[in-house]
Amino acid sequence: MKKQFYIFSVTALCAASAVAETSVSVNQATTPDSIQNIAHPTMPPQKVEKSGQSTVQPLRVSRAQLLASPQLTQDWLNLALQQRNPELIQELLAIYRTFAQHDPILVQFSEATLAQIAQDYPLAIRHFREILAANPDLNPVRIELAKALFHDRQDSAARDQFEKAKSAVNLPMTVATLIDSYLNTLQQRSGWQSSFSAYYLRDTNVNNTAATREIENTGFVKGDSMLPQSAHGVAYAFSLERDFNLSGSHYLHLGTELFGKNFWDNHAYDDIYNRTYLGYSHKSALQSWSILPFYEKRWFGNQSYKWANGVRGEYHRWLSNNWQLSTALEHAQQHYYDSQNLNGHSQLASVTLLWLRTPRQFFSLGVDYNREKTQLQQYSNNTRTLRIGWGQEWQWGISSRIGLSYAQRNYKDQAKLGELIPLGNVRNDKIYSANLTLWKRDWHLWGITPKLQLSWKKQDSNISSMYSYSSKNIHLVFEKNF
Repeated sequence: MKKQFYIFSVTALCAASAVAETSVSVNQATTPDSIQNIAHPTMPPQKVEKSGQSTVQPLRVSRAQLLASPQLTQDWLNLALQQRNPELIQELLAIYRTFAQHDPILVQFSEATLAQIAQDYPLAIRHFREILAANPDLNPVRIELAKALFHDRQDSAARDQFEKAKSAVNLPMTVATLIDSYLNTLQQRSGWQSSFSAYYLRDTNVNNTAATREIENTGFVKGDSMLPQSAHGVAYAFSLERDFNLSGSHYLHLGTELFGKNFWDNHAYDDIYNRTYLGYSHKSALQSWSILPFYEKRWFGNQSYKWANGVRGEYHRWLSNNWQLSTALEHAQQHYYDSQNLNGHSQLASVTLLWLRTPRQFFSLGVDYNREKTQLQQYSNNTRTLRIGWGQEWQWGISSRIGLSYAQRNYKDQAKLGELIPLGNVRNDKIYSANLTLWKRDWHLWGITPKLQLSWKKQDSNISSMYSYSSKNIHLVFEKNF
């Protein structure tokens, strides 16, 4: 009895193997406790010719036959487990339990499989571990345990179980190949993850200001340095991160991100930003959450501009196979080197809903709330942002990403020029932006993918002579993931 269960398990673990030719089905018109129209697993299916093609004609078995034969019920339960049919597993398991001589390991394996199918991996892990505690020689159960640990993001434990399972004597080649694929994936996702992108930058308004010379109703006129400045250079971005599995689902996260703009003809507007995280993450199949203290610094015009330290909290959960919810909360203390009136703190709250409609299409909807409080009230502000995204893989290997956003930024006190001359209003801005990225998935060299990026931004301010502007850019971005 146990020997037959062991043979079934090895077969079920071979991801590349074909599904059994016999078919399993339930007549939905019957009562819930009735199982009919089921192909007999102990006899070969009958092939009949139809329109020049051979089709499988399954034999039938009734519920009465199953109740009368423990062996027949066990055969059918094995087949339902192999085909991972949860409805039939539940119905057949209910019948199989009624037999006094049923195999308790097969029963617990069935319960573990049902938990796996329902993505209740902690329950599946508990069942598989209990089976191995009773019989540690059941290598196929060990592999199923490793798979459940893998999906539950317990990477170190999964790797340990896969390596033990691979050492088994007379392991089928298909199963060894499957284990190697899991071990390779574990190696990749436990290593350093990095990305780099760069593009040529031509900015006709690098200081983001209005082209009007007159400053509101003050009677003052802008000097040339306060008008839009042009610059040419390179923009770049780099990220590096790694999750170290401490034990179970517990991880140490280390990561850094760098963004920069270097203008060879206007270094006064060179801009570099870096943030580094070191914190804790907890991961499982359906959700993950992190607490990430960070330190950041920004350089502007080749001089230290500000630094900040704070903490970021993140939470991600799959609501279903197609929907994911992501949230983030952040608090930072900001310190400016030359502008003490800007010192203060900021908070961020963000929510994003992702819909993977098909493997080739996704949509996203997000809202952000950012609050910045400074020593001088006129610089304190609240910003509310609405984001919409659409990603699509088209024919001929073409992919596209579209992002749209609208933001409102409201300041807390009357704006003053140079902190001395009142401009007559409390500043309020409306910010519109759109981005389109196009690329061809099979166009790459040395792992570098060229992408065409079109961006547009418009800021409408109630102090228009100082803060209203618009920009349009076309960039050829070179991107590589390591």
